[in-house]
Amino acid sequence: MRAFKLISQLLVFVLAYCMTNVQADEFRGRIVKVHGSVYVVNDKGQKRSPEKSQFLVNRNETVVTGKGGKAVVQFDDGALSVLNEKSKVKVEKSGWLSHLSGKIFYLFRKVSGKEKPRKVKTGFTTIGIRGTTFIVYDEGDEKGVALQEGKLNIESPDKPYEIHKQKQSDDFDSFKKQMQEKRDKLNREYSDYKDKISKDFVEYKKSFDLEENRTISFSGRRVDETDLSDFTKKEFSDFSDYAKDYINAYKELEAESTQ
Repeated sequence: MRAFKLISQLLVFVLAYCMTNVQADEFRGRIVKVHGSVYVVNDKGQKRSPEKSQFLVNRNETVVTGKGGKAVVQFDDGALSVLNEKSKVKVEKSGWLSHLSGKIFYLFRKVSGKEKPRKVKTGFTTIGIRGTTFIVYDEGDEKGVALQEGKLNIESPDKPYEIHKQKQSDDFDSFKKQMQEKRDKLNREYSDYKDKISKDFVEYKKSFDLEENRTISFSGRRVDETDLSDFTKKEFSDFSDYAKDYINAYKELEAESTQ
């Protein structure tokens, strides 16, 4: 019921917006929650506070958060974003966002195989999305993507990436069963085993898929892939807590649509 109420509020604003002098196809989303310094910049560089447009965001406009600012944005294609402070996201055509700077949490609904993947473009990669929860960060020298669930396609804007992938750890219980006859050597063998799985392997690809609970960082053409750290897991939790009501409503609606 709450999901219906929150989504209905967005639709009411869409209807009101369509009754204005602005073309209906310019509408892309609505800012549903703000904290601190948040504003919108149009394609002519004109800046306005969200309240002046009933929190609506049009095509080719950029949502910006200043120091200490934070915002939740719902989009017309079923996506939801939470902007951390000092972040910018440009809303372009339906299904396409440009991550310009900062740290932003993204939640995209699942799509069928017939629908085109949505995309988030950054200065260092283009991300193809089917239905996922992830964070993109572009803060000075720190650039990367952390994926909590789902799958992402990571595509280079030009040359292939040099991918350094740390292998995911296997379940040690299965390893231990194989070593039962050599209990006296288990500690030494397990130490060797840990050293082996912690080593990187390198491959060169123009694009690749990122699996859930993994994170990648970018340094020029080099990409380092590892498991999600405890710090990054907490960041997902913090973003989710800030937008909890909207995320819960979003997930309720998605669950209803699949029944």
